Amino acid sequence: MPIEFREDSPVFICEACQKEHEEDNFGQAGCLVLRDEREQVAVSWVWCDEACLSQWLDSPEARQLFPTM
Repeated sequence: MPIEFREDSPVFICEACQKEHEEDNFGQAGCLVLRDEREQVAVSWVWCDEACLSQWLDSPEARQLFPTM
């Protein structure tokens, strides 16, 4: 799961490197967050930056989810 709640505040976990990102006082986590507002938990995927996103897109998991990319 790309998000956990600790003491009622969200902690975002990168899909590629598992680094944790916490929100600051302005609600910013400093990472890329793909959201799907239709779901109860609106966060679908999280990456630290474009490098982690690129690394994840090359993974077998991503290739299975998106075979035509």
